[in-house]
Amino acid sequence: MLQQAETDGTGPVKKRRPALSCMECRRRKVKCDRERPCGPCIKTKSPTCTYRTQPKGRWLRSPTTCEQRTSEHGGSLLSMSSRHTASDSQGATEHSSSPNGERIVSELTERLRHLEGQLAAVNRSETGSSSSRSQPAENVYNRAPSTYFVKSKFFGESHWLNCLEPVSSANICVNPSTNRTEVDSTSELYNTVAECKRMARTIKATRMFYPTITTELQASVPSKIVCDQLVQCYLRTLEGVIRVLHIPSFLREYETYWKNTESAKPSVLIKILLVCAIGVAFFTGPEQPRLHASSTKWIQAAESWLSAPHQKSRLNMAGLQIHILLLLARQLCSVDGDLIWISAGSLLRTAMHIGLHRDPQHFQNISKFHVEMRRRLWATVMEMTVQSSLDMGMPPMISTDEFDTQAPSNINDSELDAPEETPFLSKSSHEFTQTSMQIAFYETLPLRLEITKLLNNIRSTPSYEDTLRLAKDLLSYCHRYAKFHQAAMNNATSITRPNAFQNKLFDTLIRRFALCLHRPFFNKAKHQPEYYYSRKMCLDLSVIIATPATTPGKDQDDDWNHLYYHGVGFFKSFSLHSLSVVYLELISQLEDQESMALYTPHATAPIDGGTSQVPLPPQLEVYRDIVVRARNVAKKRLLNGETNAKGYTWLCASVARIDALARNCEPDAAVLAAAKSAVAEVEEIMRAAYFAENGTQIDLSRRRGSFAGRDQSRGEGADDITATPRVVELDEAWDEEPNDLTGFTEDMEWENLMRDDTLGIGWGFEGNPESWFGWGGNYGAPNTMF
Repeated sequence: MLQQAETDGTGPVKKRRPALSCMECRRRKVKCDRERPCGPCIKTKSPTCTYRTQPKGRWLRSPTTCEQRTSEHGGSLLSMSSRHTASDSQGATEHSSSPNGERIVSELTERLRHLEGQLAAVNRSETGSSSSRSQPAENVYNRAPSTYFVKSKFFGESHWLNCLEPVSSANICVNPSTNRTEVDSTSELYNTVAECKRMARTIKATRMFYPTITTELQASVPSKIVCDQLVQCYLRTLEGVIRVLHIPSFLREYETYWKNTESAKPSVLIKILLVCAIGVAFFTGPEQPRLHASSTKWIQAAESWLSAPHQKSRLNMAGLQIHILLLLARQLCSVDGDLIWISAGSLLRTAMHIGLHRDPQHFQNISKFHVEMRRRLWATVMEMTVQSSLDMGMPPMISTDEFDTQAPSNINDSELDAPEETPFLSKSSHEFTQTSMQIAFYETLPLRLEITKLLNNIRSTPSYEDTLRLAKDLLSYCHRYAKFHQAAMNNATSITRPNAFQNKLFDTLIRRFALCLHRPFFNKAKHQPEYYYSRKMCLDLSVIIATPATTPGKDQDDDWNHLYYHGVGFFKSFSLHSLSVVYLELISQLEDQESMALYTPHATAPIDGGTSQVPLPPQLEVYRDIVVRARNVAKKRLLNGETNAKGYTWLCASVARIDALARNCEPDAAVLAAAKSAVAEVEEIMRAAYFAENGTQIDLSRRRGSFAGRDQSRGEGADDITATPRVVELDEAWDEEPNDLTGFTEDMEWENLMRDDTLGIGWGFEGNPESWFGWGGNYGAPNTMF
């Protein structure tokens, strides 16, 4: 019989190995096969086959403090000690009743309390030195430790699933009296439950409509040669800045699809089509107009796939990637791209539902690939959220206290493609990788969330002190990243380098937050000199944003220009912000000149709509070039299928007004002449663009109506909340009296004729015709364009 050795408490204590055999086999000293019930117990027809209960850890790892972990371990140690004493009482000697046993237990308890005190002191020192960024997340988690991650879905503390956790009596898999496994894959109950589950799935399948890939959609897929070019267009532009895909995995899916297009999964095809739709915006081949028309169908197919029944099947990484690609494609292909803030909210909630807002270290059994992809996707979801919120002028609906996901590791995609057992190390922050820009975005995310909330707070306005502080902090990041990315781009020895487009897009998407922050004070600066710094900052930031990505005269139609030609949403709003500041500053300086002797007089020069060069001081010439470049971009957008006639007309009138003021001429006549010329030019451009896209001439016959499609653009049941008198439309006047247009001339106002309901945005206030022609240089007046 073994006796416990006496010890002074300072020597090593051997750890007892857990007993794996059942109690009956241990008593009989026979080999146990560890089944429930085991083989020897079945042969001897033993009524009980029980195993010693081992402490079970939760499958969801909860980050707790050192005190909590020590307390839990201490409690389990004491309980194991008591169970060990109770179990050994079945033998010949009962150690717990001996004096030596009681003394040993007492000494172990005292040592345990001493260790708890030491660990608590260490924990307090670590807590005091921890950053304010991580501490709120730890406190939140400690307050709500009961969280579940089941079937790729995350359930918080208030979810009903957490109320079932303490109900251990509901566990019917193991009989507590005999410790026998009553439910396994061979039991009758298991087979009955499985049959019920199959019937449930069959019944639900008959009630749902599962969308399939139509033959029309499959026929619209371009050839592999064209698709290869479109995929490369996407990879060299947006994917380097807004990370969505793991490039090696996507390319494998892409090659597999072309090997057998008929058996491809719908999610794979939808993902490929969305990537191609984004690539169409940067594609320069002769098929571009037809591909632009096809990309709209691809986007609609992706929306149908995402909104189809059985949403649970899309709550995964592939579904989230498709959702992000859809939002990007809508902005690059101008398909409701100005309304993505609504869809971005659904994207955010989907990401939180699958637990992306919690760092993967809180969950067990997640591969290193999925750990990094979850962090990358969460960073991208947050970037879409904050950019769309700033673009729409809405709150981001989330704060830094509601997520604790860490930034992605600074590694390339190829390192994630290594075998699971191969460890990888995050590279230094001074080394550029395919994830560097996403990490930089995520580093500035708390600051930009604060800016967005401050600007869009309906109960208060930002103070000038907060504006200066936040803008200074953000611009310091911009300067640091600009130097780092420029050095990485010029590093010829580096395998991974950013290109000019990626550098420009990254810098613009961050810098525009500072522009929006100073913009409210820009309007006040003309009459309140204390805000002159904001006026100067807005002008400097606007010029930087409006500057092309490459040197003028080289690669005139580079990727950055193509982004201007096609992008809407937050890809377009930063250009509108910068253009408005430059235009208003230029007009203000021209009107504030005390002497026109600084300019060459051209009072007798013919008015040509502002196409001729006007001599200006060098700085003002830079501002004028920005407005002229914007006018050329608006024309290119029309040639690429844009329907915004109003924007191009306004820009032509604006250039004419600038030149007229520089010539010391009356600007009204120049503006009207430029507007007439621009409207006629827009008509011809839109006809040509329609023919290039559809192969037929546009039909504007009376039967279809001059305002055909207006009801579709406004939506069925659209409300008129302005309580203005209803104006007779042009086609309605014709229907009443074909040969008499008195209804048009009397009731049809100019602004109603020129209004474009398909834009989604307006250049000016509705009901103010001056907004079409850029009249008014006083940017503090209420009836100006901006």
